[in-house]
Amino acid sequence: MRRAAFMAVIIGATAILAACSPGAAPGLTDKQWNLTAITEKVPAFQGVVPPADQGKYAITFKTDLTFSGIADCNAFGGTYKTPASNGLTMDVSVSTMAFCPEESLDVLFVHGLGRVKTYAIVNDVLTMTLDDAGTMVFGVAPAASPSAGATAGASAAATAKPTAKPTTKPTSAPTTKPTAAPTAKPGASATPSPVTGLVGKAWQLTAITEKNPAFQGVVPDAQQPNYTITFAADATFSAKADCNTLSGTYTTADPAAASGDLAIVPGPMTTAACPSGSLSDLYVVGLANAASYAVADSQLTITLADQGTLTFK
Repeated sequence: MRRAAFMAVIIGATAILAACSPGAAPGLTDKQWNLTAITEKVPAFQGVVPPADQGKYAITFKTDLTFSGIADCNAFGGTYKTPASNGLTMDVSVSTMAFCPEESLDVLFVHGLGRVKTYAIVNDVLTMTLDDAGTMVFGVAPAASPSAGATAGASAAATAKPTAKPTTKPTSAPTTKPTAAPTAKPGASATPSPVTGLVGKAWQLTAITEKNPAFQGVVPDAQQPNYTITFAADATFSAKADCNTLSGTYTTADPAAASGDLAIVPGPMTTAACPSGSLSDLYVVGLANAASYAVADSQLTITLADQGTLTFK
């Protein structure tokens, strides 16, 4: 009898310890969560994901404390912890590096996951709160949604490709192009003639307005050198997006003209996580949505497909 009571105490204590130990949280695992809305406070923006696109931004938590998901045209994976009753921290350790179509939220979605602090589930709605009190809201994928295929593909892609791209291409392209374009032209600008086209100048971002996600802000003078772009005559560009660099190609009828249509296709990009408040993600999203440009009084305005703008000096 005494032995039975002793064993009961041990079993009870073990149950309590298991309940207090960080691990997979009930209700969070083994279902596909589709993103429905995203809001951040610094920088302040918000966006709603149309129902038809919600399945493109999905995540599945597993009981072994790993997760996998899709972010539009990319797949990602990593590990997570639930250190308290509603605590949640996520480490996105692998991700493919394709550049998704214009107006994609893939960059904002993946980087937001790395800033999650807490979560709550109410009526099959998952709300993740970020370190700046912003939120990402998810709904459970419909039963007919191919969650198994999506997450299986995400897991496979995330473990096969990601480690090659971030460590090989991004460090080579962004470091070779930027030094070539800015140093070739400045000598010719000894005669103070204003730049009338895209080429011949390293442009610094001064303001940004986007419609989806909704954002409008001015870049402080001290931070403007952290957001730049240089267009080369060979239809390539190099840019700095805060703590990251990227390069790619652009298309326009005449880059020396004062205005015209403009399409920007970002290519290799480094993937450092910039500090809270960085405009890095919004800037890159904006570049990918470029539709036209105009240069007047040494100011470049790139108009986006959603009628937002990027303004440079």
